[in-house]
Amino acid sequence: MAEFNSYLLGKARKSVGNITLCVMGRKNIAKAKVFTRKDNPTPKILAQRAKMMTLVQLSRSLLPVVQKGFVGIGNGTTSNAFVAKNMKAITVDEKYAVTVDFEQLLVATGLLNTPKVTVTYSEGTKKFLFEQEMQEEETGYATADDRVYGVLYETERGRARLVALRDRGESGSTSFALPEEWDSTKVKVYCFATLKSGKGASDSLLIL
Repeated sequence: MAEFNSYLLGKARKSVGNITLCVMGRKNIAKAKVFTRKDNPTPKILAQRAKMMTLVQLSRSLLPVVQKGFVGIGNGTTSNAFVAKNMKAITVDEKYAVTVDFEQLLVATGLLNTPKVTVTYSEGTKKFLFEQEMQEEETGYATADDRVYGVLYETERGRARLVALRDRGESGSTSFALPEEWDSTKVKVYCFATLKSGKGASDSLLIL
């Protein structure tokens, strides 16, 4: 607390930043605000924080995928929707070590039918081969011009690739080379579909 004399402020009674101005007797007094924080997190809170940190990092690594796969989900950003949807895919042990269940993890979600795609990896060519089966149209859930995508996620480096495949109404194969410096044994592969307009998606499916 300090006394001051200011012709500009006069007998001020207000706050500026973390300083409160007041008058005591006939003196102008400046008092610093005291900020206190009571933070005694429980194990449940710490586990939740560990989950959130992991999912936020995943959403950043998968951002180009998440922006397509979570369009129109919830009222916030696609990244927020990704985090909220995938809480159940993350487990935390008593030491707050995090495990990601990549089979449960969704890199896209929505009402559309999941496409029929399989994938294999050739060590000789270092390429992934996506095989796609044509699907019949179903009103509201599948159209011939739906876009189909493959997703490669390298868990060690936290890097992702979005691979454009054929439209839902087509069948055929698409190859994609393993990105440089990626470890093929640490790559998770997903597929999902979106409307041609990009305004809706299917749930993703782990295929490798």
